[in-house]
Amino acid sequence: MASNESIFEKLNLSSGERRLVMIVIVVLMLALVWMVWGMIPDPGATKNEIAKAQTQLNSFTNEISQINDYEKEIRKLEGMGSAVVPIEQEVNMRRAINNLTAANGVQVTRTGRMTTKTNDFFLEKSMRIDFSSRESDIVKFLWKLGGSDSMVRVSEMRIRPDKNRYRLDGWMNLTASYQKDVKATKPKPATEAKAKPVEAKPVAKPEPAKPEPAKPKAETKPAKPSGTKRIIPTRRARKTQ
Repeated sequence: MASNESIFEKLNLSSGERRLVMIVIVVLMLALVWMVWGMIPDPGATKNEIAKAQTQLNSFTNEISQINDYEKEIRKLEGMGSAVVPIEQEVNMRRAINNLTAANGVQVTRTGRMTTKTNDFFLEKSMRIDFSSRESDIVKFLWKLGGSDSMVRVSEMRIRPDKNRYRLDGWMNLTASYQKDVKATKPKPATEAKAKPVEAKPVAKPEPAKPEPAKPKAETKPAKPSGTKRIIPTRRARKTQ
Protein backbone atom coordinates (compact mmCIF):
# COMPACT_ATOMS: atom_id res chain seq x y z
CA MET A 1 0.00 0.00 0.00
CA ALA A 2 1.13 3.53 -0.81
CA SER A 3 2.14 5.51 2.22
CA ASN A 4 0.49 8.84 3.00
CA GLU A 5 3.75 10.40 4.15
CA SER A 6 4.78 13.67 2.51
CA ILE A 7 8.16 14.19 0.89
CA PHE A 8 9.25 16.29 3.87
CA GLU A 9 8.47 13.42 6.22
CA LYS A 10 10.33 10.99 3.99
CA LEU A 11 13.37 13.29 4.00
CA ASN A 12 12.95 13.73 7.73
CA LEU A 13 13.20 17.54 7.50
CA SER A 14 12.58 19.81 10.42
CA SER A 15 10.05 22.67 10.34
CA GLY A 16 12.78 25.26 9.72
CA GLU A 17 14.20 23.26 6.83
CA ARG A 18 10.71 22.88 5.37
CA ARG A 19 10.19 26.65 5.43
CA LEU A 20 13.55 27.21 3.73
CA VAL A 21 12.71 24.74 0.97
CA MET A 22 9.34 26.39 0.35
CA ILE A 23 10.93 29.87 0.19
CA VAL A 24 13.47 28.66 -2.40
CA ILE A 25 10.71 27.09 -4.51
CA VAL A 26 8.60 30.27 -4.41
CA VAL A 27 11.62 32.43 -5.42
CA LEU A 28 12.40 30.13 -8.35
CA MET A 29 8.80 30.24 -9.52
CA LEU A 30 8.74 34.06 -9.40
CA ALA A 31 12.02 34.26 -11.32
CA LEU A 32 10.69 31.96 -14.06
CA VAL A 33 7.46 33.97 -14.32
CA TRP A 34 9.44 37.20 -14.62
CA MET A 35 11.66 35.78 -17.36
CA VAL A 36 8.71 34.45 -19.35
CA TRP A 37 6.82 37.72 -18.98
CA GLY A 38 9.78 39.69 -20.33
CA MET A 39 9.94 37.47 -23.43
CA ILE A 40 6.34 38.21 -24.43
CA PRO A 41 6.35 41.22 -26.85
CA ASP A 42 4.18 44.23 -26.28
CA PRO A 43 0.99 43.99 -28.38
CA GLY A 44 1.16 47.69 -29.25
CA ALA A 45 4.74 47.41 -30.50
CA THR A 46 3.81 44.35 -32.54
CA LYS A 47 0.96 46.25 -34.22
CA ASN A 48 3.29 49.14 -35.06
CA GLU A 49 5.79 46.76 -36.66
CA ILE A 50 3.02 45.16 -38.72
CA ALA A 51 1.77 48.55 -39.91
CA LYS A 52 5.32 49.64 -40.82
CA ALA A 53 5.95 46.44 -42.79
CA GLN A 54 2.64 46.85 -44.63
CA THR A 55 3.50 50.44 -45.60
CA GLN A 56 6.89 49.35 -46.92
CA LEU A 57 5.30 46.51 -48.86
CA ASN A 58 2.84 48.92 -50.49
CA SER A 59 5.67 51.27 -51.54
CA PHE A 60 7.61 48.37 -53.05
CA THR A 61 4.52 47.19 -54.91
CA ASN A 62 3.95 50.67 -56.36
CA GLU A 63 7.56 50.89 -57.56
CA ILE A 64 7.37 47.44 -59.17
CA SER A 65 4.22 48.46 -61.05
CA GLN A 66 6.14 51.40 -62.62
CA ILE A 67 8.97 49.29 -64.10
CA ASN A 68 7.57 49.62 -67.64
CA ASP A 69 7.46 53.43 -67.36
CA TYR A 70 11.05 53.52 -66.12
CA GLU A 71 12.24 51.33 -68.99
CA LYS A 72 10.53 53.60 -71.54
CA GLU A 73 12.21 56.65 -70.00
CA ILE A 74 15.61 54.92 -70.07
CA ARG A 75 15.22 54.09 -73.76
CA LYS A 76 14.18 57.68 -74.46
CA LEU A 77 17.23 59.09 -72.67
CA GLU A 78 19.55 56.65 -74.43
CA GLY A 79 18.24 57.82 -77.79
CA MET A 80 18.74 61.47 -76.85
CA GLY A 81 22.31 60.95 -75.71
CA SER A 82 23.39 58.98 -78.76
CA ALA A 83 22.14 61.69 -81.18
CA VAL A 84 25.17 63.93 -80.55
CA VAL A 85 28.09 62.92 -82.75
CA PRO A 86 31.66 63.42 -81.43
CA ILE A 87 32.45 66.38 -83.76
CA GLU A 88 29.34 68.28 -82.64
CA GLN A 89 30.09 67.53 -78.99
CA GLU A 90 33.34 69.50 -79.07
CA VAL A 91 31.78 72.37 -81.05
CA ASN A 92 28.78 72.59 -78.70
CA MET A 93 31.02 72.60 -75.63
CA ARG A 94 33.26 75.39 -76.95
CA ARG A 95 30.23 77.43 -78.02
CA ALA A 96 28.58 77.11 -74.61
CA ILE A 97 31.78 78.15 -72.79
CA ASN A 98 32.37 81.14 -75.08
CA ASN A 99 28.79 82.36 -74.72
CA LEU A 100 28.83 82.15 -70.92
CA THR A 101 32.22 83.83 -70.50
CA ALA A 102 31.31 86.65 -72.89
CA ALA A 103 27.89 87.22 -71.31
CA ASN A 104 29.27 87.43 -67.76
CA GLY A 105 32.40 89.52 -68.38
CA VAL A 106 34.94 86.74 -67.76
CA GLN A 107 38.04 87.44 -69.84
CA VAL A 108 39.60 84.24 -71.16
CA THR A 109 43.37 84.71 -71.61
CA ARG A 110 44.19 81.23 -72.88
CA THR A 111 42.26 78.18 -73.99
CA GLY A 112 43.76 74.72 -73.75
CA ARG A 113 43.20 71.85 -76.10
CA MET A 114 40.32 69.40 -75.72
CA THR A 115 41.05 66.04 -74.08
CA THR A 116 38.79 63.01 -74.14
CA LYS A 117 38.36 60.12 -71.71
CA THR A 118 36.04 57.22 -72.34
CA ASN A 119 34.53 54.15 -70.73
CA ASP A 120 31.86 51.65 -71.77
CA PHE A 121 29.00 54.16 -71.74
CA PHE A 122 30.21 57.80 -71.69
CA LEU A 123 32.68 60.16 -73.34
CA GLU A 124 34.16 62.77 -70.99
CA LYS A 125 35.61 65.86 -72.70
CA SER A 126 37.68 68.36 -70.71
CA MET A 127 39.17 71.75 -71.55
CA ARG A 128 41.24 74.17 -69.45
CA ILE A 129 40.84 77.93 -69.68
CA ASP A 130 42.90 80.68 -68.03
CA PHE A 131 40.81 83.70 -67.03
CA SER A 132 40.95 87.11 -65.43
CA SER A 133 37.81 88.74 -64.02
CA ARG A 134 36.17 90.46 -61.11
CA GLU A 135 34.74 88.49 -58.22
CA SER A 136 31.12 89.25 -59.09
CA ASP A 137 31.58 88.21 -62.72
CA ILE A 138 33.10 84.87 -61.73
CA VAL A 139 30.25 84.21 -59.31
CA LYS A 140 27.67 85.00 -62.03
CA PHE A 141 29.51 82.79 -64.50
CA LEU A 142 29.52 79.83 -62.11
CA TRP A 143 25.87 80.41 -61.18
CA LYS A 144 24.67 80.47 -64.78
CA LEU A 145 26.88 77.52 -65.71
CA GLY A 146 25.23 75.39 -63.01
CA GLY A 147 21.72 76.49 -64.01
CA SER A 148 22.12 76.13 -67.78
CA ASP A 149 20.91 73.18 -69.86
CA SER A 150 24.42 72.39 -71.09
CA MET A 151 26.27 69.42 -69.64
CA VAL A 152 29.39 71.51 -68.94
CA ARG A 153 30.56 71.68 -65.34
CA VAL A 154 33.66 72.84 -63.44
CA SER A 155 35.76 69.89 -62.31
CA GLU A 156 38.71 71.89 -60.90
CA MET A 157 39.50 75.58 -60.35
CA ARG A 158 42.34 77.69 -58.92
CA ILE A 159 42.01 81.45 -58.16
CA ARG A 160 44.50 84.04 -56.94
CA PRO A 161 44.41 87.88 -56.79
CA ASP A 162 46.37 89.86 -59.35
CA LYS A 163 49.20 92.27 -58.50
CA ASN A 164 46.90 95.27 -57.93
CA ARG A 165 44.35 93.10 -56.05
CA TYR A 166 41.47 94.48 -58.14
CA ARG A 167 40.80 91.36 -60.17
CA LEU A 168 41.10 87.61 -59.79
CA ASP A 169 43.32 85.50 -62.04
CA GLY A 170 43.20 81.74 -62.28
CA TRP A 171 42.33 78.70 -64.33
CA MET A 172 39.57 76.13 -64.37
CA ASN A 173 38.96 72.74 -65.95
CA LEU A 174 35.57 72.49 -67.66
CA THR A 175 34.20 68.99 -68.24
CA ALA A 176 31.20 67.63 -70.13
CA SER A 177 29.97 64.03 -70.35
CA TYR A 178 28.26 62.66 -73.44
CA GLN A 179 26.66 59.29 -73.86
CA LYS A 180 28.18 56.95 -76.39
CA ASP A 181 26.24 55.75 -79.37
CA VAL A 182 24.56 52.58 -78.18
CA LYS A 183 24.71 50.95 -81.60
CA ALA A 184 28.40 51.74 -82.01
CA THR A 185 29.33 50.33 -78.60
CA LYS A 186 27.75 46.93 -79.23
CA PRO A 187 30.47 44.35 -79.89
CA LYS A 188 30.41 42.98 -83.41
CA PRO A 189 30.25 39.20 -83.71
CA ALA A 190 33.58 37.79 -84.69
CA THR A 191 33.55 36.29 -88.19
CA GLU A 192 34.88 32.85 -88.21
CA ALA A 193 37.57 32.32 -90.80
CA LYS A 194 36.64 29.68 -93.32
CA ALA A 195 39.08 26.87 -93.40
CA LYS A 196 40.63 26.44 -96.81
CA PRO A 197 40.52 22.91 -98.12
CA VAL A 198 43.90 21.34 -97.95
CA GLU A 199 44.97 19.96 -101.29
CA ALA A 200 45.85 16.33 -100.99
CA LYS A 201 49.26 15.69 -102.42
CA PRO A 202 49.56 12.52 -104.50
CA VAL A 203 51.37 9.85 -102.65
CA ALA A 204 54.28 8.46 -104.66
CA LYS A 205 53.92 4.74 -105.28
CA PRO A 206 56.90 2.70 -104.25
CA GLU A 207 58.87 1.47 -107.25
CA PRO A 208 59.17 -2.32 -107.57
CA ALA A 209 62.48 -3.65 -106.45
CA LYS A 210 64.76 -4.59 -109.35
CA PRO A 211 66.07 -8.14 -109.26
CA GLU A 212 69.74 -8.25 -108.53
CA PRO A 213 71.91 -9.87 -111.28
CA ALA A 214 72.99 -13.39 -110.50
CA LYS A 215 76.56 -13.63 -109.50
CA PRO A 216 78.72 -16.07 -111.64
CA LYS A 217 79.53 -19.29 -109.92
CA ALA A 218 83.10 -19.73 -108.99
CA GLU A 219 84.93 -22.46 -111.05
CA THR A 220 85.91 -25.37 -108.96
CA LYS A 221 89.53 -26.38 -109.52
CA PRO A 222 90.67 -29.95 -108.97
CA ALA A 223 92.19 -30.46 -105.70
CA LYS A 224 95.89 -30.95 -105.72
CA PRO A 225 97.17 -34.24 -104.28
CA SER A 226 98.36 -33.77 -100.87
CA GLY A 227 101.43 -35.49 -99.50
CA THR A 228 104.94 -36.27 -100.81
CA LYS A 229 104.22 -39.67 -102.52
CA ARG A 230 105.38 -40.06 -106.15
CA ILE A 231 103.20 -41.91 -108.57
CA ILE A 232 105.07 -44.05 -111.16
CA PRO A 233 103.25 -44.50 -114.45
CA THR A 234 102.87 -48.15 -115.56
CA ARG A 235 103.58 -49.47 -119.08
CA ARG A 236 101.27 -51.62 -121.06
CA ALA A 237 102.30 -55.24 -121.35
CA ARG A 238 103.59 -56.07 -124.80
CA LYS A 239 101.88 -58.98 -126.53
CA THR A 240 104.10 -61.60 -128.08
CA GLN A 241 103.40 -63.20 -131.47
